[in-house]
Amino acid sequence: MRGLLRRWWKDTERWYVAVGLANLVLGTSSVLIPLSVAKVFGRSVGSVGTLAGLVSLVGVMGSLIWGRLSDASHRRRPFIILGYGAAGLCFLGIALAQTFAQLMILNMLLHFFWVANASVTVLLVIENCSEDAWESRIGHLNQIGALGWVLGLAVGSLWMQWMPTVLGELAAIRMLFWAMGLIGLLASMVAVLTVGKTVPLFTQRQFRGVILAMGNFISERGRFAPLHLYHRLHPKRVLMLLTRSDGFRPGVKRFFLSTLISFVALGFFGIPLPLLLSQQLGLASSSVFFFFLMQHIGIVLAYPLASRRIRRLGNRYVQMSALWVRVLLFGGFAAYLAFLGTSPPLPALIIAFVVYGISWSYFQLSGIALTSRLASEQNRGMALGLYNAIAGAGWILAGLGSGMVAERYGYPLTFAIASGLLILSVLVLLFVPNPTAEDSEEHPDEVPDRKVAAKPCVVEPTPSEASSD
Repeated sequence: MRGLLRRWWKDTERWYVAVGLANLVLGTSSVLIPLSVAKVFGRSVGSVGTLAGLVSLVGVMGSLIWGRLSDASHRRRPFIILGYGAAGLCFLGIALAQTFAQLMILNMLLHFFWVANASVTVLLVIENCSEDAWESRIGHLNQIGALGWVLGLAVGSLWMQWMPTVLGELAAIRMLFWAMGLIGLLASMVAVLTVGKTVPLFTQRQFRGVILAMGNFISERGRFAPLHLYHRLHPKRVLMLLTRSDGFRPGVKRFFLSTLISFVALGFFGIPLPLLLSQQLGLASSSVFFFFLMQHIGIVLAYPLASRRIRRLGNRYVQMSALWVRVLLFGGFAAYLAFLGTSPPLPALIIAFVVYGISWSYFQLSGIALTSRLASEQNRGMALGLYNAIAGAGWILAGLGSGMVAERYGYPLTFAIASGLLILSVLVLLFVPNPTAEDSEEHPDEVPDRKVAAKPCVVEPTPSEASSD
């Protein structure tokens, strides 16, 4: 064990520290911002949904702009520094915000500038490594990001456990935003000192191994998608591939429909969830952080298991199984809230959130693998980019719809809709062909194992969240 840890640390480049710090900030904010909407600004779940939808939309737009600028300028380092620094400044602004409108504008700016780094981070990795080291290096970077994200949730939980007794809850929330802003600026300074210059190799983004290797630990916030792919999606070509007989295969089109429905469903459950815990169930802010920490621990632990299970059982089977697990989970939440309405027992909530995280790992990895194996070789890169664009679109639609439904009709109906949409997604998936064994052998790299030891880099790096041509 010590030998593995020493090797893992040896393979950690200095600038990965900046990545870890930045993800710590984002991990904390993933729960802190919804809580602040309710507790600091006195708004409802409808406002959280609207904010989530607009932020996701701005993130996609930002990725289009920053990706093109990065390719045109043939530079990576300035975009990482800008992304971290602007995020830090936005958090400092949020700490001073007095109205929900100010919070919304600053949060949109935060995500707009965040994707400046998200669009180039993985590129920076692979442009400093030989191709046979891509998988291990990207996996290592994702481990650093996941560690930062989990630590951010842990920091949030501990802070909100102790500081409200000293400062009061509202002051504690604002002080935590101050702390996150300063850590964001620290990440930017670390990036200035440690991120080296590279020779940009992928200014056309014509590669698919990156997306296949980078299955992301970060949960469904519309950030998991590989943002460096969005700006290479040409609308006319996408429309042609979707409508013409010589475009995407019918199975790919059906899978895209299933994916859109799935992500709308996931958003209908995930976006209102923090306020359900805080407002309806009356849990303390520290407890809300704790349960999302349990979710992300489930995500991290399940990734290597999900990879091996997909290899053994096939990606469509795993995808359908993950969806059925979430059908039961979302439906269980809906039924419990409808008939009981009280806070569930602590062990039950912990188990539910761990299952919530584990099922995400299986769902996301199998979705990436299915997209790649169903598409023809010449359209595979476009299919992978479109898969993530569809996922982002589903999250945007869910943000705008889930908040409205939860505010007007309650959480039980919102979660019941999420469960029903997942059933519809599974029904569509039944008409998607199962990739053959030959497909799996032809593309064995499409469900990577997360190995700690990296192969040696010689010459020659994503995003994120979410989730190559």
